[in-house]
Amino acid sequence: FGDYKTMTKEVEQDIEVSYVHTTCRYCVFAQYEDKTQTGCALNKLDDYRNAGVEVLEVFDDTDTNFCLINGRFCLFYRNEEVMKSHPRNMWEKLTRLSTKCPYQVIVFFEEHHSFPELKRILKNLRHKQEIEPNFVTVINKQYLSYSEQPDKYEKPSHLLELLQNTNFHQFSLKNVYDSELTDRALVDLVFDSTTKLPYPIYTTFRADFHIPDDFSKNLNDAILIKMMQLGFVTPIDDLNGMIVNKILHKKHGGNAFGIHIEDKLLEFEDNGASFVHKVEDICPSIKTK
Repeated sequence: FGDYKTMTKEVEQDIEVSYVHTTCRYCVFAQYEDKTQTGCALNKLDDYRNAGVEVLEVFDDTDTNFCLINGRFCLFYRNEEVMKSHPRNMWEKLTRLSTKCPYQVIVFFEEHHSFPELKRILKNLRHKQEIEPNFVTVINKQYLSYSEQPDKYEKPSHLLELLQNTNFHQFSLKNVYDSELTDRALVDLVFDSTTKLPYPIYTTFRADFHIPDDFSKNLNDAILIKMMQLGFVTPIDDLNGMIVNKILHKKHGGNAFGIHIEDKLLEFEDNGASFVHKVEDICPSIKTK
């Protein structure tokens, strides 16, 4: 995680840094006097402190003193390399406009689902959500049945064409070849194929579920305004509205060995219960069918 130390009454102390953290060391919004950080141009340090997030004052081997946000990934962090192509006087405005929590949606298209239902949920994600998902994956659980009865089930190429025509930023179609794979195992397979993409959150729905129009706004507000620490959000049933932090998914191996990620968080994370929430607490308008 890096070699960080903190000073308390001029006594040097080693500190324990969470797996998830952000240092302000090279952020363009960190304000300095000489080699000591004095604040944040976006006032995010105050936001974190007010939300009860630990903000440590640390230093490195260059004796530069800066802040470390422990337990959180700051979505407002920008370094010089990222911002160099933009005028300096536009950095703050561009960051505030662009800082919305990127997320991935996994849609399960099951045997009893219809093509119009899939079309409706994809249309909702593309046109009704205030914040459009950055990546959409459709898991086609009809594939094996289609292979045996092609006249009864939707052709996979039609599903791919629908995804293409919906004009998401990025998308994928996953045909399921093994009927014994559980939904959580399928989630893990999708995660493994997209783990390098810079989306900190994924959420899951079935194709026949009605996603509230304010779902993405509520998710964004929970992370950026309420500063909620989302590790795992319990779905309204067994799948719809499940939200997972990808960093913690990777750390705990997802749902491997038949153990659900939320159970691993509760068992192995310090204060694990603070990472787990109900989807109704994030999006009060979400309902069962």
